[in-house]
This record gives sequence, structure tokens and C-alpha cells, in this order.
Amino acid sequence: MTHLTKRIRRLILASALLAVAMLVASGYSSRSAAGTTAISASRVTATESEYKIVLSRTSLKAGTYTIVAINKGKIAHSLAINGPGLSHKRIAGTIAPGATKTLAVTLRKGSYDVYCPVDGHKALGMDRKLSVQ
Repeated sequence: MTHLTKRIRRLILASALLAVAMLVASGYSSRSAAGTTAISASRVTATESEYKIVLSRTSLKAGTYTIVAINKGKIAHSLAINGPGLSHKRIAGTIAPGATKTLAVTLRKGSYDVYCPVDGHKALGMDRKLSVQ
């Protein structure tokens, strides 16, 4: 085998390893496109800051969801939800500025209150309604 052939083989191997590393880093999985859509459909993002919450969706179908709470504020916040079948279910503790925590919930038909349970934050505007059909 010539020196050039060995070099080409190493280059191809390095390229393949880089491609695999990029797929792993991007969160690639063997799920089908339909499976990926189902997962993203069951996710709701709650972006918190002083003193508001912005929900990625405010109307959902009944089912199980993961609420991803992102604290984009400068002080600690938290997240809770109250409604049919849920009595003030909340994230444990607080969410530090720049941090993210998740809360898994099963939602029935009805109206839900999504709010920050940190003392005084709900009264300052960190309170949103969520409708479930």
C-alpha cells in the first residue's frame, strides 16, 4: 500500500468519525420522523423572566406533557401548574438564572393555571392560563 493510499484511508476514517460525532452531539436518534414529531408535540416551553411567563403554546389536547421551564431572568424563579387532576404540582426548588428544569404532567380537559410559586411572583404577573381540549 502506498503512502498516498494510507493517507486517503485515514482521511476517510477521520471524516466518518467526525460525522458520527456530529450526529451524537446534535441529539440524533434512530426514531422515525413521526416519533420525533410526537415527542416535540408533547413538549411545552415556559420561558420565565421578571415578572412574566411566556408559554410556547396555550392550547393543548389532553395528554401527557413535559413542561420545560427556562429561567431567562436575573433572579430565581420556579414553575407550578394547577387545574383538573393537578393540585399545585411544581418543580422542586427554584430555577437559577440561566438554568432549565422540567416538569412532567398529565393534563385533562379544562383550564389550568401556570405560575411561578416563588413568594409574590404570581401577583407580579407570573401567571398564565393554559386551555386543554
